Amino acid sequence: MTRQSPPYTTHLDLTSGLARIRRAVPDAGPWRAWSNFSFATAQGSMHEVDVLITAPNGIYMVELKSWRGDIEVKGGTWIQTTESGEVIEHADPLQLTAFKSSALARLLRAVGEDVYLRALVCLTNDSVRAVVPARDRRYVVSVEELMKRLARPTHDARIRMTADRVARVGEALESAGIVSATGHLGPGAFDS
Repeated sequence: MTRQSPPYTTHLDLTSGLARIRRAVPDAGPWRAWSNFSFATAQGSMHEVDVLITAPNGIYMVELKSWRGDIEVKGGTWIQTTESGEVIEHADPLQLTAFKSSALARLLRAVGEDVYLRALVCLTNDSVRAVVPARDRRYVVSVEELMKRLARPTHDARIRMTADRVARVGEALESAGIVSATGHLGPGAFDS
């Protein structure tokens, strides 16, 4: 596999996008992130998560896309036209992330932690041009927009995150069988 082959390039791009988010997440509670983990539903379906972030205003499941070129959404299909003109059709990542976030929320509720997970798709390549339907636009963000969204204050106590609540979420993830490969590296650090 060469550095230009798609799986290798995609992995490097994803790693780069994750590193950008990692640098942007404050190193203070209630900020915390878990990256690159999988979980199984009660029905046995496996789901992969790019990043789960707790911020003062809630918990977010973030799907990272390092796509390049132009993205247009048509009938639930995301159509990417690369810089070289290649057209690639993708299943709707927002719909998939919403499904995964609901499944993880149910799993966490089953172990005693009632949370509302919000789903976002983060386009980590700043040069990508995306035309997304108006109803979905607020759920598709750049890294900069993601950090602004996470930092917004909330007056809704049901979703507000405190250091205690973040600790309970971490315990619930472990109780649900989601254990990170490394230990927690600090309040704002990533578990991966």
